Amino acid sequence: MKTRRFLAALAALLTLGASSLPAHAAWPEKPIRLVVPWPAGGSSDAAARLVARHLGDRLKQPVIVDNKAGASGNIGTADVAKAAPDGYTLLLSSGPFSVNPSLYRTLPFDTVKDFAPVAQIANTPTVLVVHPSTPAQTMQDFIKLAQDPAKPLAVATPGNGSAQHLALELLKKKAGLSINHIPYKGGAVALNDLLGAQVPAMMSGFPEAAPHIKAGKLRALAVTTASRSSFLPQVPTLVEMKLADAGTAGWNGIHVPAKTPPELVARLHDEINAVLDMPEVKEQLGALGFEVRRTSQKEFAAFVTDQMARWAEAVQLSGARLD
Repeated sequence: MKTRRFLAALAALLTLGASSLPAHAAWPEKPIRLVVPWPAGGSSDAAARLVARHLGDRLKQPVIVDNKAGASGNIGTADVAKAAPDGYTLLLSSGPFSVNPSLYRTLPFDTVKDFAPVAQIANTPTVLVVHPSTPAQTMQDFIKLAQDPAKPLAVATPGNGSAQHLALELLKKKAGLSINHIPYKGGAVALNDLLGAQVPAMMSGFPEAAPHIKAGKLRALAVTTASRSSFLPQVPTLVEMKLADAGTAGWNGIHVPAKTPPELVARLHDEINAVLDMPEVKEQLGALGFEVRRTSQKEFAAFVTDQMARWAEAVQLSGARLD
């Protein structure tokens, strides 16, 4: 009888001890959801799926991509803001994450308070491209074409308030250009019209324009990054030509809901960086038009803060505001 009582007491003690452990002690115990706030099939989606596959292998749990597109990324971002901070919901953050707080009058989340930065994944340049029939072989030629107030030069972008639109507005102000901004509903539609010479020029994300530049169907005149892109080493930057005060770039990273336990955030950061160190991942991201960016959590947080400040200025200059 005494033996039975002792064993029962021991079992109760062990159960109590186990229940007092943090709920995330054995994380991850189930699949992880990576919310991509963009449609399936785009370059950011492809990058997310690549990282998710290898991250899942390392964590021994699948990382499932969940596309929740709409409202310039705000629908998927809001979904993550409301998710439990338990390490099982991640957000693929990108340029609009740092643009939208200035662009939209109201948002269903607070970019600073509702999220914790985990790791940056990659950067990609914005590139100014022209149709081969456009009489601009260089950026200097382009500036000459766009200086006649009586004949504003049409330049397409993926849409009002996009990073490409804002980069165009900064260039327009800095160089004193006469530009007729043509906003499209997405980069693919704009590129189709550019390839068909319906518009002479476009500010485009590099991954979308890359195959057409390589095929000679488009001519790249400048990139917006602070230094020349390894993808287009022969193409000058706006910064080096004194046409921009600072570089800008498209980017992708991972955020989680605020209040996610710091040890889980640190584990995710280390595992993602380990994925980015894999040669095959670097090669495949490069093929998609992305340059790997391996940063600390503090560096990534500082990067996003800097991007928010830069884009706030650009939004103010452009006058672009959305409800």
